Amino acid sequence: MKNFLITQGCTATYSLIGAVGKHFNYGTNPSFNHHNRNANNVAFTEESRVVYIFCNPYDYVLSCFRRWENTDGVRSHNQQCGGDNEYYVSKNYKGLKDFLSDPYDSFKYKEHADGYLYNDQRKYNLLFAKYEVLSEYGIKPILDFWNLDNDPDCFKFRQRSSNWKNESQEIKDLLEFKYGDVMKWYEELPLMQELK
Repeated sequence: MKNFLITQGCTATYSLIGAVGKHFNYGTNPSFNHHNRNANNVAFTEESRVVYIFCNPYDYVLSCFRRWENTDGVRSHNQQCGGDNEYYVSKNYKGLKDFLSDPYDSFKYKEHADGYLYNDQRKYNLLFAKYEVLSEYGIKPILDFWNLDNDPDCFKFRQRSSNWKNESQEIKDLLEFKYGDVMKWYEELPLMQELK
């Protein structure tokens, strides 16, 4: 296996799987966790080409809660991404507002991204990209990085339902309280960067 897609979720992952899934870990090794936190996973070799794509922390949290707030899904997703799963047991959170009122980030959102971006033991090629790259360029940068000649039109960008700008002022304030510094970090990152 050469090509990998790593996400924290909420980044059109299943649209990418539908478009080119057979060309990366999802199709070639579906048991590989595409939310994997370990940037030095033994599956990554010197020949590997890893795409890490993620969205801003505000929309990420909103998307997680929009999808799974009334189920055990937020905890389950957090566990898949290697976050602090005990938080959901000990905190006994009561939904999005309660979660955002606590400054502790059980998703460990930035740490997940940092593990790939600032990995000084990386032995593979990495395309580190923001979700917005898909709206700007579609799937073409990913196809180029993976040396695939698929038609870029095989992927259709669809605007996400979760958009923090559409939230109430109360939710915006809570998002800033919990993730304001991380959002600033995210906004200052380049749209995409290729690293070795």
